[in-house]
Amino acid sequence: MGIDERISQYLNKTSRKHAVPYEEGEMVPVRVTKLVDYGAFVVTKDQHLLPGLIHISQIPPGFNLEVNDLLEAQVKQIKEDNKLELSLIHLAEREETPFAVLKEMKDKLPEKELPKEEIDDIIEFFSKEFGLVSDNSKKKIQELVKRMGVFHFTITMMKALPDFKRDLVYHFLKEVEQAGDCL
Repeated sequence: MGIDERISQYLNKTSRKHAVPYEEGEMVPVRVTKLVDYGAFVVTKDQHLLPGLIHISQIPPGFNLEVNDLLEAQVKQIKEDNKLELSLIHLAEREETPFAVLKEMKDKLPEKELPKEEIDDIIEFFSKEFGLVSDNSKKKIQELVKRMGVFHFTITMMKALPDFKRDLVYHFLKEVEQAGDCL
């Protein structure tokens, strides 16, 4: 037996005597030491300073790692040579982007209530400009205000008003013309 073999046996025996203080599934603090195409090499941030690998499949999509990042990694497997296989998948569930926060806030908002006073003012304006406002027209106003918002509805209405023909007979004849085209 050569000297290299004896050293190798000694190292194997002594390394097995020191059991890894972690269990699979346990969270451990780590520091990223090197980034490679297939993942990231890390070392535990405690008195044990055990090396490990976070395989690329265990890094959440879109998650950016940098050398010297400090993270909480989950122990996936403990290798014979006391090296750790780790995962960051648990971080994907907690990671919040600004858009995710906004989406969550929007989802919690109640259905938008229509501003009754402002809709009544719009209906009153139409009554003064055009006369009687039918129930169907009132429903259409509410639908448009809900979809566009009061501000955009009012701006759009004011842009359309100068070009609008106020002649009721004119609009009736347009309806007759459209009905005649369908025959």
